[in-house]
Amino acid sequence: MKKLLLILAVAVLTPALASAQSSGNFTYGTSGNSTNCVLNKNNGAIGGGALCSANSLGGVTFACTTDADCTSILGSNSGATCNTTLGQCVFPTPQTNCGGNFYSGIKTSSGNGNVFVIRPSMVIGLLTDVNVSSKQVTTTGTASSSALAGVDVTVTVGKQGGGSQPNVIPNFGVTYDARFVQISTNLFAGLSANCTSATNGCFISFAESTVSAHSFDWIVTNLSSGNYGITLNWASTVIGSGTFESLTCVGPVNLTVQQNKIFSQNSVNSF
Repeated sequence: MKKLLLILAVAVLTPALASAQSSGNFTYGTSGNSTNCVLNKNNGAIGGGALCSANSLGGVTFACTTDADCTSILGSNSGATCNTTLGQCVFPTPQTNCGGNFYSGIKTSSGNGNVFVIRPSMVIGLLTDVNVSSKQVTTTGTASSSALAGVDVTVTVGKQGGGSQPNVIPNFGVTYDARFVQISTNLFAGLSANCTSATNGCFISFAESTVSAHSFDWIVTNLSSGNYGITLNWASTVIGSGTFESLTCVGPVNLTVQQNKIFSQNSVNSF
């Protein structure tokens, strides 16, 4: 009799456990293999994803007869080639896929104590090449080049049919990856004179700054019953000065949205 009661108890509890495990609301989207950033192990070039780039020779011309002449000066990952008609190095045509978006929908049956947790994740590649040349020397005797490449992400949420607007936290763009590099030198002027006679001697200065996230959680509050549309936007920034090349690569991109319930009895939830 005791064994029979135990079996009945397990039979009653099992559906309840299954129901608890399947509760909640979750959606997921991915770019899959459609955009996939790859680093070429042979020359360091980046390709395969959504590419955005900018480049400039800064008014400097480099003579060449083969592509190898240009990559030896401007970097093996620069994609620089030799225009044999002009006998000059040229950078590749800039890529213009500098932004995109993902959209997802989710429904909540009640806004009481509910929040959405939105997590965009993405693979990002950055290329920041700079070059200094004696042809860049200014009246001060220095040559300098800089490059910046970065990707920012924003999330917006809207309710279908109107009603109270949800609060999206944070309500500003988040830097998923950004890098700035700069190199400056007066060595070229010093070589034509004597470094000891220069006020500050001869120098080569290299500066690099990086900010990155790659994955970040947005929290959405002030929800009410209904359907919501969620949009992930990403945008690239590529700029520089002197002789430079800046490039960003985005992909794959994953967007997950989950509905959670706030419980604050054990800790304080601050938004």
